Amino acid sequence: METIWSNKIDEILKVGYPLDNVGVSNWALTKEQALDVLEQFLMFEVSVLGGDVYEDIDGVIQSNYDSWHCDTLSGESKSDFVRRSLIKARTYIEEYNTKRPDKVFFVFVPNL
Repeated sequence: METIWSNKIDEILKVGYPLDNVGVSNWALTKEQALDVLEQFLMFEVSVLGGDVYEDIDGVIQSNYDSWHCDTLSGESKSDFVRRSLIKARTYIEEYNTKRPDKVFFVFVPNL
């Protein structure tokens, strides 16, 4: 199932590296880019349903199969979910442990 995002989300995410060459309609973001994008998502009230971790392996950015997700809680308001999902994404990214931080990228699954 392909997710259709708004042009606004595309404009925010395209600071990263396009993943079209691996069959994914999304962008891989460095740690710094990802943390900046989360700030923009907060301004536009975009929640993050989860994300995947990609790595530069021999010059090709590809999934390393690490990921996180965030589900809406029963009765949770949209604004509360936006905040909680962004905190969860930020925490995951900030705490992600790797010996090669310059080769790691994050891919978001945003939700309007």
